[in-house]
Amino acid sequence: MSSIKNVRLVCMDMDGTLFSVNEQIPDINIRALRECEKRGIRAALVSGRNYRFLTDHALKISPNVSIVSANGARIDERPGGKCIYEDVYEQDFAQTVSRILWDSGVNYEAYTDSANFTFRPERVTPAHKRSLEKYQANGHLLKIENVSGWDTSGIKGIYKFVAFSDDVDLLDALRSAFDAKWIAHSSSSAQNVEIMPRGVNKGNALLILADYLGIRQEDTMAFGDYTNDIDMLKASGYPVAMKNGVEQLKAVARYIAPDHLDGGIGRFLFEHVLIQ
Repeated sequence: MSSIKNVRLVCMDMDGTLFSVNEQIPDINIRALRECEKRGIRAALVSGRNYRFLTDHALKISPNVSIVSANGARIDERPGGKCIYEDVYEQDFAQTVSRILWDSGVNYEAYTDSANFTFRPERVTPAHKRSLEKYQANGHLLKIENVSGWDTSGIKGIYKFVAFSDDVDLLDALRSAFDAKWIAHSSSSAQNVEIMPRGVNKGNALLILADYLGIRQEDTMAFGDYTNDIDMLKASGYPVAMKNGVEQLKAVARYIAPDHLDGGIGRFLFEHVLIQ
């Protein structure tokens, strides 16, 4: 592959992409992204995770890394910097989505800046329960509120809903219920379904951030591994799927990076963007 010389913004998913294991960023990824910054190439973390979680990891790379949280519902220029975009659920749409989730019988959450609201907490999967406890202990979650029933009228500023289950058939039935209502959804793993406010996705977030930074769409690069990264890769000038990514994502990618466990982002950048 020939070198790629005009990249000015690199957008990256986290799990299965920038991270290796245990939410660790491989050293080669950090070195590559710091070298990008020296050459005037901006970096952005683009994830379904919340702002606090992403801030901690952005600062391991550089204080100038942009943060796109909640799958694009919030965009911050840098940790502690200006919030340049925010979109939350309209109340009627939140009620519609919550009712579909409730009727499915699944455990689900509504994410806000102040708390995670948990519906059917008795059905939280063991793995997700451990994650919630860890994030709260680390300060990545301010608090967890258990909700009785499906009504969301008392919850303000919802960035997204996420349903969790180890039952693949249950999640497939949930996706079909949303499809029947023409409600867009995506997933960051085989164990969840994510539903964003209308028009919010990682692809639109890339375009908003690039425009704010004065960077042309064709000069952006995006890395991802799962279906909620499809819009971001489609929006980017240089769409890159990880070797470990799902086939639906690889189908829209122009390039394939090495596996995330091998520091695939860093290796790809050094081999194709940062070469002399």
